[in-house]
Amino acid sequence: MVAHILKLKLRLLGNGFKRSVGQLVGVIIGGLYALGMITLLSAASWATAAENPFPGQLTVIIGSAVVLGWAVIPPLLTGVDLTLEPARFVHFGIPTKVLAPALVLAGFISVPAILTVLGLLGASMMWRLEPAVLAVAMVSAVATAVMAVLLCQYLTIMATALRAKRRFRELTFALLFLLLVSVGPLLSSVISAAENISDWVNPISEVLAYTPFGAFAALPGALAAGNYAQLTLCAALGVIYLAGLYLLLVRATGAATVAPPPQQRAATARGLGVFKIVPATPTGAVMARALVYWLKDPRYAIGVLMVPMLPLIFWFAGRQSGDYTMMFLLGPLIGILLGFSISADVSYDNTAFALHVLTGVSGRADRAGRVAACFTIGIVPLLLAATLPAILSDQLWRLPGDLGLTLAAFLIALGVASVASARYTYAVPLPGENPMKTPPGNGLRIALTQLGTMGVMAVLLIPVVIPYVFAWVNQSPNAGFIALGVGLALGIGLLLGGVILGGKWFERRQPELMQAVMINR
Repeated sequence: MVAHILKLKLRLLGNGFKRSVGQLVGVIIGGLYALGMITLLSAASWATAAENPFPGQLTVIIGSAVVLGWAVIPPLLTGVDLTLEPARFVHFGIPTKVLAPALVLAGFISVPAILTVLGLLGASMMWRLEPAVLAVAMVSAVATAVMAVLLCQYLTIMATALRAKRRFRELTFALLFLLLVSVGPLLSSVISAAENISDWVNPISEVLAYTPFGAFAALPGALAAGNYAQLTLCAALGVIYLAGLYLLLVRATGAATVAPPPQQRAATARGLGVFKIVPATPTGAVMARALVYWLKDPRYAIGVLMVPMLPLIFWFAGRQSGDYTMMFLLGPLIGILLGFSISADVSYDNTAFALHVLTGVSGRADRAGRVAACFTIGIVPLLLAATLPAILSDQLWRLPGDLGLTLAAFLIALGVASVASARYTYAVPLPGENPMKTPPGNGLRIALTQLGTMGVMAVLLIPVVIPYVFAWVNQSPNAGFIALGVGLALGIGLLLGGVILGGKWFERRQPELMQAVMINR
C-alpha cells in the first residue's frame, strides 16, 4: 500500500507538468534557477570554508530558517500538496499505521522538498576541511529537512479546518504579507544596532540550537568545537522532537481520515450593508458590490495593506541612508497602486460577472461604480500620504505639487484601468484561493498587460511631472500650483474619458469578457 501511494504521488506530480506547456516551461525555468542558486551557495560554502568565522552559528541559523519557513509559509499561505491530503482517504479504510508513513514519504516527492534537501547538503560544504564533521553535517542536513517537511505536514493538517473559515485565511494572509514586507527592514535595524556580527549571531544561534528548528543543525558545530555535552544533548533533543512530531502527525492523520474537516459554509447576510448607503442606481449597485470586494475579499488585500506598509518601508530606508526623499513620493505611488488595482476587477468577478451581463448594466455604470468604490476607499489615505510628509518636514511649499502629482496619478490610473479591464483579462486566483497564487501559464500575459498599463499611465503623467519637478528643484510653490491645476484638469479629463471609452468597450465585449472569465477558472 505504501508503494502504491508513492506511485500515485509520482503519477500526480508527472501529470501536473502535462497540464500546459506554459506551466512545464515555468517549472523548468524555476527549477533551473533554484538549482543554479543552490550551486552558487554550495560553491560559496566550499570556497569560504577556511575563512568562515561562524560556521557553527551559521549552520544553526540556516537550518532554523528552513524549518521555520516550512512551518509557517506553506501551511498558512498555500498548504502542502492537497492531492494527498489525509481527508481524501476517508472512504478507503486504509489503516493509519500504513497511511501515515506513506504520506510522510510522499511529502518528499515534490520539487520544494528535493530542493530543500539539496540546499541544506550544499550548505554543509562549509565543513569540508573536517571530514568527520562534514559527515555529521550531511546527516544533520537530511534530518533537518525531514523535520521541516514533517512539521509542515502536521501544521497543514491541523490548519485544514481553520482554512475553511474565510476570516482565518484573511488574517493569516495579512499577517504573513506584513511579515514578508517588514522582515527586511527589521533585520536591517537589528543588524545595524549591533556593533559587530557576533552580537546577534551568537545569541540567536545559542537559543535556536535547543529548539526543534535548530537541534539537528547544531550537531556539526558542537562536534567541531569539541563540546560533546552539547552534541549529545542536541542529538537527543532532535530525536525526541522528531519522534514526538511523527507521533503527532500519525494521530492527526488518523483523526483526519475519521472525521474530515467541515466544508466552508456560506456567510449569513444580515441587512443590506453598504447597499443601503449608496444611491439606488445601477452605478450605486456596482459601487456597493465593489466596496464589498474591497472590504472582504482577501485578493484586494495587497493594495490595501501596501498603504500603511509603504511609509514604513520608506522610513526604514531613509533611516538607514539618512535621505527621506522617497517619503515625498508616497502619494503618487499609492495612487498608482490603488488605481491600477481595479484593472483586474472583471477577472476577480469570475462567474459573478454574469450578473452584469444578465441584468444589462450599462458600461458607463459598471466603470463608474468600480471607480467610485476605489475612490472611496483610497482618497483619505491618499490625501494623508500627499500632505503629511511636507507638513512634518516643515516644507509647506511642497504641498501644491505633491497634491497635484498624487491626485493626477490616482485619477489617471483609475481612467486607464477602467479601459484596460474592459479590454484585457488574465487569470487571477479564484475566489477563496490563496491571494498570492499565480495561475499556471499566465505569467507572460500578466506581465505584458501590467507593463503596458503602467507604461501608459507613466506617459500620461508627463504633463504633470514637468511642473512638479520644476517646483521641486526650485522650491517654487507657484510651479506647484501649476502642477496641481494641470494634475486636476488632466486627471479628471482622463478619468471621464476612461469611463466613457471603457464603458463602450465593456458593452461591445461583454460576451468575450464572460468567456474569458469562464476560461480563467
